[in-house]
Amino acid sequence: MTAASVAPAMKPLVPLSRQISFDDDAGDHAASTDLQPIPPFRLCRLDFREGCYQINFRPTASLVSFEGTLRVDRSAPDGGADHLIVSGDLYSRLPVIKPPIPPIPPLPPIPSIPIPPVPPVGNKDEDEAAAASGLTSLAGSLSAVDEPVIPSPILKPRIPIFPRARYHSYLRVTSVSAPVAVPVPKKCELTIVAEQFNYTQPPAGQFKGTFPSTPSRTVTMKLSKMPAPFPFSLTGGPFYQGRLFEGGVDKGSITLAWVSKFFRRCTLEIDTLAGAVRPAPVPDGAGGTEFFDTVFAKTGWQLTVVQDQQNVPVPAGVVPTNCWSSADLHALMTSVRNPATNLDSEWRVHMIVVPAKLGCSRGIMYDTIGVPREGCASFSDDGYPVSDSSNFGLAANKKQRDVPRAFLRSATHELTHTLNQIHQEQETAADNSIMTTTPSVADVLGGPATGAPGVFPDQIKLAHNTNVRHHLNHMPDPVIRPGGWPFASWFPTGAPQAADRHDFEPSELALTVTAATDRVALGQPLDLTWTMTNTSGVSLRAPNDVSIEALFAAITVTDGEGHERPVRPFVILCEHAKVAELEPGKSVTASAKVFWSTSGFAFEKPGRYRVEVAVSWSAQGVMVGVQSGIELFVDYPTSSADNHSANLVLHPEVGKWVALGGDAYHLGEACRRLQALSQTEAPAAMDAGDGAPTPSVLAGFADLLPDRAKLARLRPELTADAGGRAPRGPARASAPGRKRATKAKKRTGRRG
Repeated sequence: MTAASVAPAMKPLVPLSRQISFDDDAGDHAASTDLQPIPPFRLCRLDFREGCYQINFRPTASLVSFEGTLRVDRSAPDGGADHLIVSGDLYSRLPVIKPPIPPIPPLPPIPSIPIPPVPPVGNKDEDEAAAASGLTSLAGSLSAVDEPVIPSPILKPRIPIFPRARYHSYLRVTSVSAPVAVPVPKKCELTIVAEQFNYTQPPAGQFKGTFPSTPSRTVTMKLSKMPAPFPFSLTGGPFYQGRLFEGGVDKGSITLAWVSKFFRRCTLEIDTLAGAVRPAPVPDGAGGTEFFDTVFAKTGWQLTVVQDQQNVPVPAGVVPTNCWSSADLHALMTSVRNPATNLDSEWRVHMIVVPAKLGCSRGIMYDTIGVPREGCASFSDDGYPVSDSSNFGLAANKKQRDVPRAFLRSATHELTHTLNQIHQEQETAADNSIMTTTPSVADVLGGPATGAPGVFPDQIKLAHNTNVRHHLNHMPDPVIRPGGWPFASWFPTGAPQAADRHDFEPSELALTVTAATDRVALGQPLDLTWTMTNTSGVSLRAPNDVSIEALFAAITVTDGEGHERPVRPFVILCEHAKVAELEPGKSVTASAKVFWSTSGFAFEKPGRYRVEVAVSWSAQGVMVGVQSGIELFVDYPTSSADNHSANLVLHPEVGKWVALGGDAYHLGEACRRLQALSQTEAPAAMDAGDGAPTPSVLAGFADLLPDRAKLARLRPELTADAGGRAPRGPARASAPGRKRATKAKKRTGRRG
């Protein structure tokens, strides 16, 4: 791993373990066998080794028990003098309710007809049985009459993974004590003190739950080392058993069983489109190789790489060596990912490798394929244009497939995005690590920080820095795991407030926000544009891309009652972004359709709103930024046509369609609803009831409605009635230049 350049500039809005001291007088290494204790003392041989422990807690007199993991990080670079950080996650355990078995009267012996043995019920464990029955909640489990569970074949224990719906709480360990020797008759006990943060699960259809800002309770675990029972004896690690106390009151029994030297485990599935080249292992300089799994092993993760489908067919109508539209790539990823993936039984990330071309983007991540942070893409034929950095050296203007080390770094960057990690230009500062954008890495290596031009790509460090390592190993499970919290939902949005003295004066750096209108209909997307201008007389270091896809900008919508809703990027497209020199008088511009994101619809009801845009970044470890906004009014529907139109478009699939820039014909429900919306233009197609004009929602969808010809080809079931006739209503002319205009707009925002 690499050391972070500076301390983090932002505080995550989730509980997160920090450095603690380890009270053992001499470390927790086993005592020397030739050292004799002085009576009346006994030596303790407690082995609180690094790695992942399976934790089981059974409260006294309760049907509900808890299980989870405890991560003991004994080599944390940011772990203080003892290099120690400990964190854990607990899940409620589904009890197996067995029905009463009535007595069976003995059968009379029948010598000539042997009675066959009763076959086993199955070999599923409790989680698999619950998943098969569709019951994942505690209430459902308690109410169901389950069949007896037959144990699965005995396997060596490994890092356990539990269903997301059973997540209960996060453990932030504040102290650990393991004595080297104790006076007789005192027991040798491992003492762990932890703050427990109980989790509130998200509402149905959402993925972000909540943690309290203060601990729900503080618990103390007192544990004695015991011989490991089978099958934990197969791991060769320690096993602890003891009691859990709250305020000195015994709350139940607890066990800790060491299962792995790693902290977390995950699977990476790589699919490769025909004509593309996937990333390959590269030399590590010591006679071995580096790949995705070794990069994550250095961080503390057990990553399994599955080189899955090769030569995936190119989708019809797509030119794979051009820049890919967000909709086409999203459709491809939706269709080729492993359909058997169950994110409640494994952490799995899908990566698709496609060709593209120079100047598009080296990689991309979608906040949602089916659920948050499930997939990313890497472009083998894009690469390192000098327009992004003058420090690409021998890689300048080459394709990624021809620069293996930089290609692997870029793909690992996108993979780490799927684990909910953001750029270090936002959190700390640009450095030579995985989560710094590629142009910034080149500038760090070849710029004034090193005075060594031409070292890109050979001196790229394939490692996460200490800050990202800390997040990956110790953030709560729901925040990190695929299918958990939406991307970047753990850090605060908005620029620093004036009282923090970290914002720019308007005379230094100004942000201007404008909209196409100050009134929209309910269900109508808002076209928003913002421009950041250097109004000072000197050059300033600022982001070169202020689009929300590049992550430096954030949009927040506040309703009339003061409720805030972030508008998160659905597409994370950041490989061209970096903090660069912005000359006096120069500007950077970006735009977005404010409508829907993974946090919901921006304008769910009529009334007054304020839309704020904030651009923020880290300047040598200090968060700086600018923000501005506009006032907006969402009109009340005035006709049945208005109500009907709003009902059609306020649907998550229509939201995804808009977020992908349109043309997402793989979203069937969105196609059906927008096709119906387009027909409201015809007076005969809709009875407005009061002679109302065409619904104004259509104004916001003028460049987003499905193309009639494409819809007929890709969704014929929506463009013909039962008799095979095309539906009535005017046809919408296709807009072949829309994608080009959108891309030109993004390029303008990206490069200023």
